[in-house]
Amino acid sequence: MLNFRLLASQIKKRKSRIANILRLAPCVFLMICLTFPAQARGPGTSGSTALKIGIGARSSSMGEASVAVAGDVSSIYWNPAGLFQIRGSQLSAMHIGWLDDIRYGWVGYAQPLASWGTIAADVAYIHMGDIVRTLESPTEGYEENGIVTAADVAGRVAFASKIFRGIIVGVSLQMLQSKVDFEEVTKERIGDKIAKSTSIGVGFLYDTPIPNLSAGCSFQNMGRQTQAFISKKEPLPFAFRMGAAYKTLVRGWKSEPPEEEEMEEPVDPVDPEVDLDKVPGTLIAAMDLDFPADSSPGIRMGLEYQFGSGIAVRGGYRTGTGLDFSD
Repeated sequence: MLNFRLLASQIKKRKSRIANILRLAPCVFLMICLTFPAQARGPGTSGSTALKIGIGARSSSMGEASVAVAGDVSSIYWNPAGLFQIRGSQLSAMHIGWLDDIRYGWVGYAQPLASWGTIAADVAYIHMGDIVRTLESPTEGYEENGIVTAADVAGRVAFASKIFRGIIVGVSLQMLQSKVDFEEVTKERIGDKIAKSTSIGVGFLYDTPIPNLSAGCSFQNMGRQTQAFISKKEPLPFAFRMGAAYKTLVRGWKSEPPEEEEMEEPVDPVDPEVDLDKVPGTLIAAMDLDFPADSSPGIRMGLEYQFGSGIAVRGGYRTGTGLDFSD
């Protein structure tokens, strides 16, 4: 009997030590993460810029403050840990048309697996349009010589699960193929150029002790080109993001108080069983810090207010876009 109690006590102490290590892990991880911004290479030093195009109308309208704003399939890009908070199957798609016939398309699907995890997959495509190829001419300066077209296709799979109470981790694997076609080239024979790359993404999401306040961080595009266009392989656009999001209920006002029989039972915003993402009157405030390897750091801020019937109003602001045209 004494040996059994001693064994139980040792097991309890080991569990306590493991729990303490897991509590400290996010802090240690964050300290390591903060060393990456110092390794920034500068603008124009990364390839595969198609990987830097954000997805999701919600994220874009909130200034891309999305690391801790989880709950939809677009989390596969911003923070794969957020996929765990999806309640049911989700299918989402988007299409963007820019100037000069540049087109971007994306489709993603997420499927929860009982209560132990969520799997997701997506595909993105960008077409750069037709680009006139020019060559130096000894008589006319420059002359046109065919058409160049470029396109990127990226596919990704991801998985998210809760590893400890309040801590969610997500991992994604991504493959990208970039292709450049030369059409109607007459001066010289040029074959199509193809580059390939493989990368992973890692994200964390933490439910802080403060009710309805979540924090997260993510690593994007950790990998390298596996096949270069010609001979030199280019680094991928690595980025580190960290952020927080807070949800609260904003009560509405009516000109006349409702009758007693019309009054609904009030929602407790502190109750962990209440999903505020689906409660009308929810206000979400989010802020991210973005540290890309090939551009200046930036701040992302966003707000969202949920009305009934799935209608929401959103707004955002962002800095550090890297668009500096000064001399």
